Amino acid sequence: MENKEGSRSSTETTSMDEEKHILLEATEGLEQTTCRPRRSPFSPTRVAIVLLVLSNIALVVALGVILRSQSGTSQPPWMPPQRTAKKLFMYQSVFGGEPDAKSEEMWTKLIPMGKGWINVTADTDELPYSPEMDRSLPKQRALISVFHQLHCLVSQYMARSGYFAARDGDVSTVNTTHLSHCWDYLRQSIMCAGDTTLEWLPPNGVGSTGWGYQHTCRDYEALYIYAEQHRSGDKKVIHEDKVL
Repeated sequence: MENKEGSRSSTETTSMDEEKHILLEATEGLEQTTCRPRRSPFSPTRVAIVLLVLSNIALVVALGVILRSQSGTSQPPWMPPQRTAKKLFMYQSVFGGEPDAKSEEMWTKLIPMGKGWINVTADTDELPYSPEMDRSLPKQRALISVFHQLHCLVSQYMARSGYFAARDGDVSTVNTTHLSHCWDYLRQSIMCAGDTTLEWLPPNGVGSTGWGYQHTCRDYEALYIYAEQHRSGDKKVIHEDKVL
């Protein structure tokens, strides 16, 4: 009887010891878990990633604003192209010599079909006030100035042809009224363009020919194509004794 009770007591003691041991291990594990330092959500790597994402978002937004502003300020369809091109000024004797068949051909090639006269079909309410413009018309003809300027420079009885005619003593063919118009028109056109390219004077130099310098110019080819696409007629001449 005593042996049975002693055995039972020993078993209960062992069981209690095991439970205490298990409880102690659980408590220690909980303490270790509780005391383990938490990883900071603001580690350098995470901060760098967040900043990179934000900067990319800002870049996309900025590009969107720029593209919208550019599309909002794009030129209307009735306006001649405003593109520019780099051009190197070099002397071409065919344009500077006396009038002959070859020079006439080359000068005429500079003028588009329709002589630079175009049809403006857009709503003229978009246009600022201009002389001779009639806002009541759904369509009106207009002349692109650069082709008027070329006409004044080279047209028959004007600056170029008039000079060579007068040099040869044939002043009867010189239209002085038209010539005076062209001189002042070209003067104002040159001043309006205001080319600021620097032409350097070499040591001991006395002047500049202007050749060999690169200029930022209107894209003449683009203007030429535009003028032909919107032309109001099919003439292709540069010599006409009248104000364009």
